[in-house]
Amino acid sequence: MSDELETAGLASAGALSAGGTADLQGQPCRNCGTQVDQRYCPQCGQLAASFHRPVISLVAETISDSLALDGRIARTLPRLLFRPGSLSRDYSEGKRSRYVPPFRLFLLSSLLFYLVVFAFVESSGIVSNIDLVRQGEARALNAEERAAVVEFITQNGKVDDEELEAFLEGLRGIDVDEGLTEEARDVAEENGVEPEPAEAGTAEPADTGDGAEVDADVAEVGEEISNAAERILENPRLFLAAIENWAPRLSLLLVPLTILALSLIYSWRRRIYIYDHAIHALHLHSWMYLASTAAIGLSALVGSWVAALYFLAIPVYTTFSLRGAYGTGIFSAFLRMLFLIFFWLVCLLSLVVTIFVISALSV
Repeated sequence: MSDELETAGLASAGALSAGGTADLQGQPCRNCGTQVDQRYCPQCGQLAASFHRPVISLVAETISDSLALDGRIARTLPRLLFRPGSLSRDYSEGKRSRYVPPFRLFLLSSLLFYLVVFAFVESSGIVSNIDLVRQGEARALNAEERAAVVEFITQNGKVDDEELEAFLEGLRGIDVDEGLTEEARDVAEENGVEPEPAEAGTAEPADTGDGAEVDADVAEVGEEISNAAERILENPRLFLAAIENWAPRLSLLLVPLTILALSLIYSWRRRIYIYDHAIHALHLHSWMYLASTAAIGLSALVGSWVAALYFLAIPVYTTFSLRGAYGTGIFSAFLRMLFLIFFWLVCLLSLVVTIFVISALSV
């Protein structure tokens, strides 16, 4: 995962805790001199605490302060998960101090999601399987394969490079590299059969018109794709690292795109502002990240049926979230949900393709 997202996620976790021990209450603030009667200075906001204490006490307090979360997270998550749209409505109406800020909640949710996803990919053995396939492709011909090659050559009486490659591909079900072809040629020479190169001059004359230029461009693109595929197979771990780097960054684009979609489907509601759409979009994506993380974990423990339940929950939650956040009727919210789901699918497909292309080019 990118360092930027990890830094942002860790930073977003800050200020959720109530702070250290305030042992200087009732004394002047050490920063501005104002009398402090509560945990924090009313003038500058500094914690009324002295850190000139035993090291064990400081370490214990630091650990406790880092792991503890104040009541905001306990009030935010239940409303986000089980009362669709109500959190967005409260925040838009000005009830903000009691909840975790939307962007901070979004960063924490996405950080947790990508940590789980990439950990799942690593543990699934996909990269290791690719390495094993590559090792299997690179191995030499075994005795049975050598015998089959000899029989093929004996029956045909000559060796055509293209014909031999096609035969070996059918024999082993893999692409034949130069090493395999050379070994097959050695087998042919041992049996007194001289390899015969493919006939020259049989290629069709090149077209010099516009069609030839188009064909050349297509061939060039195809060659680039083929080279990228070879680089991915040769460096699967580097490709996965590139995906881990780009996926969190580019997925941030889904939030402004969702804001745009919400602005379009509520364009005639003049009392709803872009700020309201931004709050709701952040809450929607936070829910999806948290629900996706839970679905991945439960699927590994319980079964794949949890994933089907998750995909069914997305349109249901979105419908009630639109109704709760904007106060629309259930039928109107349902129609807007259909548009939003379709919009998300198009954006997600484009995003996945973009991530894979950029990751492949960066390998």
